[in-house]
Amino acid sequence: MSDFRIFIGRNPRSIVLSFKDYNLAFKRYQAPAGHKSQQYGRPPTVIINTITIEEVLDERKYYEVTFGMFNGLLGIVTVHNSVYIGVISGVQNVGFPRWTLNNSHVIPSENIFKVLDVDFYSLDSNVFDSWYADRSEQAYDRMVHEHPCGSLKKLFGDGSFYFSRDFDISNNVKNHGMVHNLEYAIDNQDSTFIWNTPLTSEIVTWRNRLPGDERVAFDNSTFLTFVIRGFCKTILIEDSLNTSSITLISRISTEGRQHCLDSDGLSEDGKVSNFVETEIVVTTTSFIFSYTQVCANIPLYWESVDKQILYGRKVKMTKDTDHTQTAFDRHFDNLESKYGIVTIVNIVKPRSETQESLALVYKQCAEKRGIKMTNLECSSSTLSKTPHKLLYLLKEDLFELGAFAYDIERGVYFGKQTGVLRISAFDSIEKQMLVEKIVSKDIIELATKELNKFELTSPFIDTHDKLWSENSFWMDRIFSKNSKNPSKYLKIYSLLFESKMKLYDPLHFYISRYLKQLKTNFTYERKINILCGTFNISGKTSKDDIDEWIFPEDSGIDGMADAYIIGFEEVVDLTPGQMLSTDPFAKRYWEQRVLTLINNRSDRRYATVWSSQLGGVLLMFFVKDTDYSKIKHIEADVKKTGFGGMASNKGAVAISFRYNATSFCIVASHLAAGLENVEQRHNDYKTIFKNIRFARGQRIKDHDAIIWMGDFNYRILMNNEDVRRLIMLQDYSKLFEKDQLNQQMISGESFPYFHEMPITFPPTYKFDPGTKTYDTSEKMRIPAWTDRILSKGEILNQLRYGYAENVLFSDHRPVYATFEATLTVVDERKKETLFSEIYDKVTRKMTTLDEEEKEAFFNGNDIFIDGLDKKGLVPQSILSSGQGQDRVRNKKLPPPSSDVKKWWIGNGKQVKVKLDVNPEKYMLNPNRDPNPFKDNPDQPLFVPRQ
Repeated sequence: MSDFRIFIGRNPRSIVLSFKDYNLAFKRYQAPAGHKSQQYGRPPTVIINTITIEEVLDERKYYEVTFGMFNGLLGIVTVHNSVYIGVISGVQNVGFPRWTLNNSHVIPSENIFKVLDVDFYSLDSNVFDSWYADRSEQAYDRMVHEHPCGSLKKLFGDGSFYFSRDFDISNNVKNHGMVHNLEYAIDNQDSTFIWNTPLTSEIVTWRNRLPGDERVAFDNSTFLTFVIRGFCKTILIEDSLNTSSITLISRISTEGRQHCLDSDGLSEDGKVSNFVETEIVVTTTSFIFSYTQVCANIPLYWESVDKQILYGRKVKMTKDTDHTQTAFDRHFDNLESKYGIVTIVNIVKPRSETQESLALVYKQCAEKRGIKMTNLECSSSTLSKTPHKLLYLLKEDLFELGAFAYDIERGVYFGKQTGVLRISAFDSIEKQMLVEKIVSKDIIELATKELNKFELTSPFIDTHDKLWSENSFWMDRIFSKNSKNPSKYLKIYSLLFESKMKLYDPLHFYISRYLKQLKTNFTYERKINILCGTFNISGKTSKDDIDEWIFPEDSGIDGMADAYIIGFEEVVDLTPGQMLSTDPFAKRYWEQRVLTLINNRSDRRYATVWSSQLGGVLLMFFVKDTDYSKIKHIEADVKKTGFGGMASNKGAVAISFRYNATSFCIVASHLAAGLENVEQRHNDYKTIFKNIRFARGQRIKDHDAIIWMGDFNYRILMNNEDVRRLIMLQDYSKLFEKDQLNQQMISGESFPYFHEMPITFPPTYKFDPGTKTYDTSEKMRIPAWTDRILSKGEILNQLRYGYAENVLFSDHRPVYATFEATLTVVDERKKETLFSEIYDKVTRKMTTLDEEEKEAFFNGNDIFIDGLDKKGLVPQSILSSGQGQDRVRNKKLPPPSSDVKKWWIGNGKQVKVKLDVNPEKYMLNPNRDPNPFKDNPDQPLFVPRQ
């Protein structure tokens, strides 16, 4: 990090961060006298721009800060309307969760650093500059007590903050990709665990507006740093049996913002204080294992008050169960969307009447919600002496929740944690951490019975216990300091979380506005073909030919598809009580089998973009190698629905990705079986649709295209004889009238607004395996279309819908659907060329203007540059080539405005309606038809007020 340097501008004052040849300058914006931006109380504005290294090294303009080593940009903070640039000035390397072994030497794949010190440089005054030259203890005391940012310097330097350049420290290992960069971090990190988000949000917004080359240059500078708070440490264990490491990461949430460490309960929006996510990561040369638990305050309405006689605190309920349930449910909605199944462990102090009453209300709310809860009445000493009692109570839950495990050598995931323990205790982080330590140790012991090439040793167990002891010490230290002086820390957190400023890059802001209106000139539409397939294989890994399914003759596609998305159900038979799916063979077998088939048939090479599995549901995504780089922001989520959400024998796997600039969501699911279980299937659909979540809260519905396939298990409501007779007659329309899914979709219950192409093939279930004969067993199942593929989104045009009648090894038949998708593609070259053209014209124009004229130019409402067309705002060179015409995808009305998407009228302009009517004299005509699309020529729109 020695290449990170800081320069200070002499006049006007500015701060320049420099990394090699990249230089980022910050300067306080000074508006003209009387301008509203100068009014006190408004967020200050900071100008940001890049400058050349030659300018930075001009000693007449800048001088270098030569005392200290700088390690990253913490952000920009505002204190009493003054602006400070925060930089990390001291670090210690403490962690490396993932690593490789090279000639018996451990090579970290990523590093985690502890923040030891931070400095804050003023954009307004040089008064404090000389203070940083003295690094003595006396100077430090002066700094933290007299500098306006002294309290933040002390906070961020207290040894509880961490960051990583190459590891998303805000997320669990299971959510990480193998490649990490700043764009990945911004898109995927969990912002609730990032403590300097208020200080970096404007920088991130500015960064996202930059054109490609400038964005890459900023990212390569490694300035921007995201920090978490809590504890982190890796310890390496090297013995004669194996080399392994244990990493423990505790992340304190900021969801309560300035109240995040208060001793109180639930907020109206379902947020709680003292929320901590703790993850244990075990790494060996063969696998990575991870297990996550969370602890937090009891999610009820209560407050902590002083006892009247003895020292200490007691709890006081502020709302009863009925008034708590809505916020309680909101809290667990958030937890379930992130972690899956939630099981509650609540530690109650023995013989405490107030805690017992709190536990009773907690239990009532949990039962109404349908969440399993264990009230544990014990002390810390009891937990330490008899941990087996706790483990006995949680045994079933630990098996059901599972754990994450990744086989490094084979590159497959063979364990998935699909739920989490939520541990709470009143006023005792020590008890919560003790429960987590006991559970962590037991989980590792259970998992190692199913993990090959690894044995638990005494050094490993000792290291595990030592790490948890250190973690408990640091967490207790953080919470104790807060509880001893809550008013002091409330001020500090308010200073941090309520800091506001506006970052302004006049040139880029102007060009961004300009480019937004020229969007149609550097985007175009491209059509691709997609083949989707779903197949319930009844737990078999047959070598039978499946070409008829993957390459159907009547696919509607000329040649090979651009992408293949394949879903399997019952890919493995799950053994009850098995915590990890220890045999990844089935997943690996089918992934290689399908990929080999595709590559053997095509001149082009295809690659696996993603494959993900939950229990017996497997979803795989393959794309031709020329398009591989065009798939971005890919992530997955899963949801169990078996046995009320406790088991993974039923459920769904979903993937979200962007193909060029178009977003897709693909879901593979296995819903509840049985003729009579229509309502349960409907509930499964709702559970999956509601709980599948991706980065930034994105849900299934928030995509341009959705394809949902799988074994839906919907049946036909006719007797067996009539169904088989109509199949013989190929009268599928009469059968379809009685199809449960068809009836559900018509009534608007399940899968509303989804589309299914007409079914022109016989029911795909249930056959005698190896034959074309419908079920002749004792049960004589009624044939049904259990296997379905549905879609949603105007960009999709379904070409074919069919089945493979000659793939016989299962009791189901595989089903396929082909689609033509219309993608929006950004031509980065054209965009860069257009950016450069506008940039050159603007910079040339700037040379002819003084400062006041420059400000008027950048802040003006009219976006116009000489040489560019006034009407269409399109460069004349583009107009002459005929590329400036707007492309209209279709003539349908857009969907209603929502929080995700708004109505637009083209060229990036938001809809605005101005009515030249005096509301004091006129009002809307109450006699007009309320439907605005109906013409009422006899009735005026407005009438005089009476």
